[in-house]
Amino acid sequence: MTGFGRRETGDDAAHLVIEVRSLNNRYLDIQVKMPRGLAMLEPRVKKAVQDRFSRGRFDVLITRNGEREKSTRLVVNEELAGQYVAALRDLKSRYGLNGDIELSTLAAFQDIVSVSETMEDPEKLWQVLSTSLLQSLEELDRMRTEEGAALARDIMARIGTIDRLASSILKRVPLSIEHARKRMTETLHRLVAEQPDPMRLAQEIAILSERTDVTEELTRLGSHMKQFCALMMDEKGEAVGRKLDFLIQEMGREVNTIASKAMDAEISMDVVNIKAELEKIREQVQNIE
Repeated sequence: MTGFGRRETGDDAAHLVIEVRSLNNRYLDIQVKMPRGLAMLEPRVKKAVQDRFSRGRFDVLITRNGEREKSTRLVVNEELAGQYVAALRDLKSRYGLNGDIELSTLAAFQDIVSVSETMEDPEKLWQVLSTSLLQSLEELDRMRTEEGAALARDIMARIGTIDRLASSILKRVPLSIEHARKRMTETLHRLVAEQPDPMRLAQEIAILSERTDVTEELTRLGSHMKQFCALMMDEKGEAVGRKLDFLIQEMGREVNTIASKAMDAEISMDVVNIKAELEKIREQVQNIE
């Protein structure tokens, strides 16, 4: 589900802005972008998201004012500079050379002055960052919760539609079986040149008729829908997304069996409509944790 959270923290010297965005994803995918000076905190940032969410793509963007000034500094190697000066004076004295040793002379030696990254205390940085990060995640979670409530209402309405279609199929089953038995009897009489044994014929027709009975599949479909609704109404706050995925798959299997067994145009139309609703629910369930 989608959501957004934003917080600012710190002072003018180290002002942090934390933004967290989430998008639909059936798995958990966390992407973090932050200044190089804060890179050591990336595992903690990811764990904070993992501790709260189990599905979705999360983009965490952390920016910091004054990062360039705080992250680097110039370091002068005075001991090495002294060695260069001593060596140059020795050469000048030994070989009778002219000229003075000036700043420009030492500046030509690039290893005297170097650029070094400033090392900061990760614990202090995390203290500044963690509270605002959690607040951003809470704000994002509130948006996801509101979207989830609307999503749940839509899914439950579609489950209700499927239940009505399944009831329509169930009412149609006895008539469908009778029509199938009648068609099979007519076909057998037409194909058999000689009249077969009446008892044998009745047995074959009964067996074929049973194969068109989808009552058992409808019963299992109803059971799956009850379990699905129970999970949707669960208020324990547990992750149910993967269980809902499984139940949708099981419902799909039962509906496919009904489609293959039914020999009735009205039942076939109801099955098509059920499949359409299941597909829409499947897409939405993949966003539920």
